[in-house]
Amino acid sequence: MADITADIKSGEYKSVYLIYGEERYLRENYAEKLLKALVSPGDNLNFSRFEGDGADIGEILSLAGTLPFMAEKRVVFVRDSGFFHKACDELFDYLENPSEDTVLIFDEEKTDKRSRNFKAVTKLKGDVQAVPMTGEKLKKWVAAYFSKKFDKKIRETTVELLLSRVGTDMSVLSSEISKIAGFAGDREIIEDFDVTAMTKRSPSGSVFEMIEAMTLKKQKEAVSIYYEMLEAKENPYGILSLIERNFRIIYIVKELTEKKESKQRIAEAAGIRDFLVPKYQRQAAKYSRTKIRQILDECAGSDADSKSGKIKDTLAVELLIIKFSM
Repeated sequence: MADITADIKSGEYKSVYLIYGEERYLRENYAEKLLKALVSPGDNLNFSRFEGDGADIGEILSLAGTLPFMAEKRVVFVRDSGFFHKACDELFDYLENPSEDTVLIFDEEKTDKRSRNFKAVTKLKGDVQAVPMTGEKLKKWVAAYFSKKFDKKIRETTVELLLSRVGTDMSVLSSEISKIAGFAGDREIIEDFDVTAMTKRSPSGSVFEMIEAMTLKKQKEAVSIYYEMLEAKENPYGILSLIERNFRIIYIVKELTEKKESKQRIAEAAGIRDFLVPKYQRQAAKYSRTKIRQILDECAGSDADSKSGKIKDTLAVELLIIKFSM
């Protein structure tokens, strides 16, 4: 696997790079670093860019085989071509003997590691996986982004609030951070109200906050969040499903916490990010396992009653929220 930072530092580049993975922000960041190091500003003679699955492999390889003009390297950049999850014999033939005068860079969201092209790039040691950040590493990245880009500080609890509301996609986070920093103006510290004022809760984040309100017996707040979700066109059945899922997570977290399992083990078993474990542990501490099972049973009952027409779906969910907020 290639280390882009080390290659840039040494000036020794691979003939081919494949930057791949679902985390688009990191892929773009890695690609930008390479292009900045390899391509002189305004050099349109030695740099070519292709986008999408309609990219012409013949044209790409023709350019890759052309000597650079008054430059050390020719650079060909290809994004989301699909050449690494579908057959492309022409590319495989090139990868068997790539030009030493060209750096061919692929930025691909979808790849098939079983494909000949993928294996050929790994043989060249040009594969670079954009692995999504999680847990403490992601929280540190958020804090560093605020600090380096906007000269602002943010508490760990506020970072956790941000992640719970908008999720962990780094592209989304970078956009939301920019809005939050702008809203904060000249203030050095980012506060919780900056986050809540400038971000919209995701459905899962809304349900988490609603259950938090239910746990604290803040009935009015819990119902208010529910109606906000309805106004945002969320389906009552979808909301009920998320409530049920959250209480299943709470049950697992409670059980494994009582068994003194590690945070990583709890996160893995519950199917959540490890930074969320303490939040779920706080909620789990408010319930007995018997109570959680009762709530899960009533979720199933509400679902059955609404689907059979005994009660309107929106009312069924509201009554459930009210009952367990009392």
